[in-house]
Amino acid sequence: MRYQNINSLLAATLTLLLLFSSAPTFATEDNEAIRAGYKLYYQGDLRGAYQHFRRLADREPGNVAAAYGVLSALFARDLSEESLGKEIEQRAAQLIELAKARYDKNPRDMEALFYLAQTHGVRAGYRFQRRKSLLGAARDASKSKKYSEAYVKQNPEHADAYIALGLYNYYADIAPSMLKFVRFLLMIPGGDKKLGLQQLERAAQTGEMWSPQARLELAQIYTWLAGRLEDGLQLTQGLRRDYPDNPDLTLRLARLYAGPVVEDSERAAREFTHVLKRAEQNHPHYTQAVRYQALLGLAQVRAGQWQLEEAITLLHPMTDSPSTKPLWAKPRSLLARGRYRALLNKPNAKEDAQRVLSDTRWKRWHKEARQQLDWIQKRKKSGEAARFAELIPGNRLVAQRRFELARKFYLQKKLESPKDWQVRYRFARLWFLQKKFQKARASFREILRRNNSQMPGWLKAGAKLHLARLHDLRGERKQALKLYDDVVDDYEQEPAALAARIGLLTPYKRLQLAAR
Repeated sequence: MRYQNINSLLAATLTLLLLFSSAPTFATEDNEAIRAGYKLYYQGDLRGAYQHFRRLADREPGNVAAAYGVLSALFARDLSEESLGKEIEQRAAQLIELAKARYDKNPRDMEALFYLAQTHGVRAGYRFQRRKSLLGAARDASKSKKYSEAYVKQNPEHADAYIALGLYNYYADIAPSMLKFVRFLLMIPGGDKKLGLQQLERAAQTGEMWSPQARLELAQIYTWLAGRLEDGLQLTQGLRRDYPDNPDLTLRLARLYAGPVVEDSERAAREFTHVLKRAEQNHPHYTQAVRYQALLGLAQVRAGQWQLEEAITLLHPMTDSPSTKPLWAKPRSLLARGRYRALLNKPNAKEDAQRVLSDTRWKRWHKEARQQLDWIQKRKKSGEAARFAELIPGNRLVAQRRFELARKFYLQKKLESPKDWQVRYRFARLWFLQKKFQKARASFREILRRNNSQMPGWLKAGAKLHLARLHDLRGERKQALKLYDDVVDDYEQEPAALAARIGLLTPYKRLQLAAR
């Protein structure tokens, strides 16, 4: 099952909305050895699944089902380890060549056609997710759709075959309005999200081997994109009950609770903590990469609650570890710690980004490190950093829902600096959370009306996002869409952008979930 990293909001958007599934699909013949490999896969034993399929594939070089199992396990592992790309590309190319040769020789070879479609889909997903050969990803996507349709036309009763096609149809339809950086995908055949959802639901309800994978994909769509949060949670929680040792399912729940759909930090923290406890117990599925994912996720949750010192402490196992595996762990944790230090206006905030730049192994993160240094410098020079840090105690009170104490804190800051826009914004958010919508609306409108050049981008984006949500709560969808679109177009790198992208697809309605 796919690992989807949302340690940053932009990365969250990217990974939670991949156009193509890493889902492996079962052999057309009843093959218990193949089934056994996928059982390991679902249980979260990705290395065990990889080794199982490798043995089968090495013993039977022409076995496309086993070769595809190897590729699927590799892709799922790479989504957390990020070190297996070379083998993924090699195995995908070999499998496409093998399946294509069989299909060209015999157009009635349905197994070859089936895995030809699936392999193009996985390679498209890998290339898109890792930003490798986007045009190549588009070509793979087109071929996956073409071969999938040809297969389903001849085998309409094979419900599991509708997973890849359903994912294509759903995400190809919504992608252009969701993410600016996938507009290039307009060159591939269009999708149909309604049809895609029906195809996934069919696979979930009647699929033989891959019903769980279809349920997982539906859960993602229901919760993040279709406004069916309760349905999505039920699916995900049901899967976790079925596969309690699979860490990906707990991480998914944690990220859902932490994200803009639910916004329940404490529930998210409990799920991340559960993963960390299993890792500390040395459960074999809870690898070092899984542990680091949970640490980064929990640190982000605590930072969102304005408990920044705790967030920094959580990152120490990665920032101070001599280990370099997985490779992404140290640079990402350093950049996260640098951000949190900068929010606190600490004098050593630059050091972490500078450490990333000093290591040639971390070239992938050098651009982000340079951007972070530039951001730190600009905030300090403008005075934004100092003022921002001064307001953190009040922001923490808001996160704790101690609204009256927060109001008194902000009031004191307003008396000290009557024209400070950060204080006005914090008051407006406080009123929004207290459901004093008329006062919140007036304040957010005033912020945007002034359009002060000294006003930071995150503040303008946040004001537009909240106004859009207020329109949604009043049933004014057209006005809400315009503001969500403005955030995505004008403030793509700001934290509000992910919530705005979600808002473009489903109206805002914050749900207070009963404890489960």
